[in-house]
Amino acid sequence: MMEFTNWLAEAFKTFSVTDSFYTERLWAFNKLNQPAFIAGQKEDYSNLRALLSLLTRQPYHATQPMQHTLPIEMGGYTTITLTFINGIWLPSDNGHQGIRLRKVADLSLLEQKEVLATYMADTEASDDLFVLLNRLLAQESYLLEVAEGSHQVIALQHVLTDVGSHIVPQLLVKLGKASQVTIIEQWHSGPVQPFVNHFTHVLLGEAAHLSYYTLYMDASSCSQVNTLYCNQIDHSTFTHHTFAFGGAMLRMHIRSQINGSHAHAGLYGLSTLAATEQVTQQIQVVHSAPHSLSKQHYKSILGGQSTGRFSGKIYLTPAAQQTNAYQTNNALLLSDAAHHYAKPQLEIYADDVKCSHGATTGQLDEAQLFYLQTRGIAAPLAKRLLLEAFGSEIIDAVEPATLQAYLYDQLLAKLVKL
Repeated sequence: MMEFTNWLAEAFKTFSVTDSFYTERLWAFNKLNQPAFIAGQKEDYSNLRALLSLLTRQPYHATQPMQHTLPIEMGGYTTITLTFINGIWLPSDNGHQGIRLRKVADLSLLEQKEVLATYMADTEASDDLFVLLNRLLAQESYLLEVAEGSHQVIALQHVLTDVGSHIVPQLLVKLGKASQVTIIEQWHSGPVQPFVNHFTHVLLGEAAHLSYYTLYMDASSCSQVNTLYCNQIDHSTFTHHTFAFGGAMLRMHIRSQINGSHAHAGLYGLSTLAATEQVTQQIQVVHSAPHSLSKQHYKSILGGQSTGRFSGKIYLTPAAQQTNAYQTNNALLLSDAAHHYAKPQLEIYADDVKCSHGATTGQLDEAQLFYLQTRGIAAPLAKRLLLEAFGSEIIDAVEPATLQAYLYDQLLAKLVKL
């Protein structure tokens, strides 16, 4: 697409050869600038075209001005809050034992090389357009480290203002051996309409446990690509939940790379969409070691003229013997104008495994609605109860009780609008 190529060239001109990451940016630019690169993308073309149209409509700026904002209450379920304004960290005066957040550019060259090694290898192996765009255009890169054996609950609070129109944050997360961490990432955009391309790279140490929650509650005007890569080694556990209760256009891409034995990955999501909202879930789990387990379960409730997309893939290398991997996608359509597209995939090169995938798309069960009404429950309430039951399976798996209660409240508030 000529429009994208021209936009890309203008964006790259904003970087000087003195930029700390100029070599990495140049590598990504050369790869993206190949004539056949866009045509080679495996994503649904209509969705990709819409995202590129939003992207190229706004000029890119290498730096974003900051403004202070009042802290946003996140339900009282966290002990450490890290706030980012338009992708830029707003430092706090309070230090937190066991964790450390630093700019990658402030690290010594030796530290940078060590920190970036796995990130570079994973992104160089990727042909995902937005992963490479993030590598090229990231306005700031941060390293969040959690000490070995540490137990932490961390909130990542992202606030988007009308100052920035194109926001490209990047976060590298490194968890020490046997650490246990909960991360709650929430996005707030209000009436602003930025384009956000966020990338998170997680490196789990041996026997580390990470529960990661990504929440979109009030981002109805925001168009966002959010990508998370997780690299796991022996006995590590990675659990991720996406809750999308609003968004003009959201593309959530999760990739779990299981490189160690006896590692577990659980990927879950719940979307409730109204009007013309759109959510795309692109999920990949790659098993490269034996005795591992992965589960995927994504649900969507779609009303109005909304659109949901699910593309899930399980990939097992020959080394992934005695592996169990499961994938499920369910969608409820509340309107004839709503659409849902599902693409479950298995690619298996190991023989001693148990794998399955399944997808369902339909409407509320008329027999169940009728049964509830025969018990004296009015039709609107009966519909809401069935929708609550549909979504509760994902919410019930949330471990912090206060976060679970918060999500139930948000779900009920959104169901009223469907």
